Amino acid sequence: MDAALVETRLTTVLGAWAAGSVVLGGVLATRPATRGFGRQTAAWGAVDGAIAAVGARNRRRRGPTAPARLRTVLLVNAGLDVGYLLAGAALLRSDRWRGDGAAVLVQGAFLLLLDGTAARALPRTTAG
Repeated sequence: MDAALVETRLTTVLGAWAAGSVVLGGVLATRPATRGFGRQTAAWGAVDGAIAAVGARNRRRRGPTAPARLRTVLLVNAGLDVGYLLAGAALLRSDRWRGDGAAVLVQGAFLLLLDGTAARALPRTTAG
């Protein structure tokens, strides 16, 4: 798949996920039983939305990111995503932070899937 198309889809999907996360998180944060999950979901959505917006703006201003650079960024992000999964799992062990931990797990799993799928979709370049 063309690298520019991969990058466009990446920011589009991330932006849609972000919007859904902010809306759902905002609703869930109003209920005591789901407050932690909602709070985390909304916060992650806000950050993801900002990242998607900056990525889309930069692509419009500078053109698409070079495939090798984009792959590197995605693989670094995938490593961070694994860290989010570990942090979410650790938070699940605490009664106070269980909802937050569950939300971090959901966000981390989605981001790992998104980053991994995008990295795999980039065209392979060969040195020669």
